[in-house]
Amino acid sequence: MDLSINYPYGIPFYTDLNLITVYFHNNDTNLYCIYFVKDKKVENLAGIVFPGENKKYHFPENSIIAVIIENKPKDVKKYIKLQNDWTYTYP
Repeated sequence: MDLSINYPYGIPFYTDLNLITVYFHNNDTNLYCIYFVKDKKVENLAGIVFPGENKKYHFPENSIIAVIIENKPKDVKKYIKLQNDWTYTYP
């Protein structure tokens, strides 16, 4: 087991789902939260990326997420369909 890999909350590392690897970088001074999106609605919390942090995640294939900044909770403009081996950097 690789300890540098994070898994979204509620998805164990031993799942039988097809997983993709994605990277999140937070270059801001505020933390941001990653939420799963289902039917164009923000649902369950998937993870948190703290200021200045870089994280490697394994997400289920075809995941759609919303990134919500700590001090701007109503500022969700886009949903992101995650792609394998992509890096998502904020801001």
